[in-house]
Amino acid sequence: MSNLAPYDPRRLPYGNIGFADMRERQKIYVDKTDLLYQIAIQDVPIFFSRPRRFGKSLLINTLASLFADGLKYFKGLAIEKMWNDKTYQVIRLDFSSLADKPPQDFKRGLGDKLITKFNVEGRVSKNDENGIRDPDIILAQILEKSLNNSIVLLIDEYDAPLTHNIDKEDNLNSIMMALNSFYATIKEYTDKFRLIFITGVTRISHISIFSAFNNLNDLSLSPEFNSLLGFTQNDLVHYFDPYVEHATQILNMSKDDIYARIQQYYDGFQFTLDAEETLYNPWSIINFLYKQQAGFRNYWFKSSGSSTIIMQYLKDSSFFQSFSYTDNDICISEDELSDRHEISNIPRDLLLYQTGYLTIRQTSDDTARLVFPNTEVEDSILKLSLLAHNLRPDQKYSAEIDKLPVYIDKRNLEEIVNLFNNIINDCVSILSNIFNDERSVRDIIYAALPQKMKLQKIKERETCRGRSDLELLTRKTHMIIEFKRTQSNRGKHASLEEAKAQIKSKQYGLSPFQTYNLYRVAMVISSEEKKILYDFCEEI
Repeated sequence: MSNLAPYDPRRLPYGNIGFADMRERQKIYVDKTDLLYQIAIQDVPIFFSRPRRFGKSLLINTLASLFADGLKYFKGLAIEKMWNDKTYQVIRLDFSSLADKPPQDFKRGLGDKLITKFNVEGRVSKNDENGIRDPDIILAQILEKSLNNSIVLLIDEYDAPLTHNIDKEDNLNSIMMALNSFYATIKEYTDKFRLIFITGVTRISHISIFSAFNNLNDLSLSPEFNSLLGFTQNDLVHYFDPYVEHATQILNMSKDDIYARIQQYYDGFQFTLDAEETLYNPWSIINFLYKQQAGFRNYWFKSSGSSTIIMQYLKDSSFFQSFSYTDNDICISEDELSDRHEISNIPRDLLLYQTGYLTIRQTSDDTARLVFPNTEVEDSILKLSLLAHNLRPDQKYSAEIDKLPVYIDKRNLEEIVNLFNNIINDCVSILSNIFNDERSVRDIIYAALPQKMKLQKIKERETCRGRSDLELLTRKTHMIIEFKRTQSNRGKHASLEEAKAQIKSKQYGLSPFQTYNLYRVAMVISSEEKKILYDFCEEI
């Protein structure tokens, strides 16, 4: 890697999720070769879940190449010294490509995929009354003619058709029946398969992959496989340091500052309670390194828009408000992490963990504390919450938002508060009760401010004394804001004094290593006037 030109994004080792240039992309997985090998030698069906954009499809591609082509694309890599198996016929099915299909088209698409992959046109059953060649019959006919232990079945995103149709009950039930029938056929011919490997995001009950295969090995919560997908800190430094070095020139930041900002934005994922390290989202890291000039953006969120299943939950107002109260720990038992539920009734906290919006930290007992993994995810869930409630700032303020770093450097509190109030005024309807909760107002402001190189935003920064409400940092200035709410204007002065007292008692921002110009501001949210009032607190 050290000989690659760090400014040339075409040579990033992870590349696009195609299969070209496999040799380069596999270099970043040399240290994880043993984990890949442990999967490949299994003789029982395997299930492995991870949130989207963590590399499940790349893992499927890697296994497909290893079993179909042997070591053809792995010369010189660590797996070459370990692998001595023969080649197999590989069935690779990506259910995400069928996710938006109605039931009939879903079955037709699945049948056509099997026919294409096995080149058995003209040698399968006739169409049924709806003109659909049944994928179960096609698969059965293929397997009947196959030798035992001769086929590798790789199913990617098994749950995508279900989560996509969560709000369409008839479609959901029909697709679920089709899938159960398909998996039942696989079970009937289990002896034909050398390996069955299935990926997804959620664990859905009444889907027969969990009941048809009595010996299904779920590796999702295995500590040994926590780091199979995603980048560790060692991966980042060892393989991508030249690109980070180049980013220092593009972003005019020190290398230490860039690594610290990368960690804040993209690190923090953990999938097993006993994991020794947290993980970076690979999609975010690769996009950041590829688009260094753009700075630290929410690449994970923008890659897929709003998830249907998540949006169903976010429409609940209590659910929306719960994201503001990170001081109330959410805990879940270790057993619950692997529980399966009906697609329309997955517990909220479990769903957020499975989809990557929350991650886990171990407590003193066998329970997991659910937390936001990083700034990118926290920012994304707040934006989704706003979208679910039609709370979206008017784009006409984007130019004014661009001036915010200048306002902060000049201590222009009047313009800052005017901007905040304009955002809230355009975002919140007259019937909204959002002003009854100071943190929800704060979160609207937080979500409306883009992450840019000239402005860093942090909410609920934790110290040993407490958590600050909102911190805004330019390259020169560190501004800390403490919000309090008052029901009527008569209480605004008392609320301002309370905010100032909290800033001082909690010593927000005070550090012997402080390198910014620091000032701290008390702001009061008036439920009566539906606006923010402010008072200068203190400059340090």
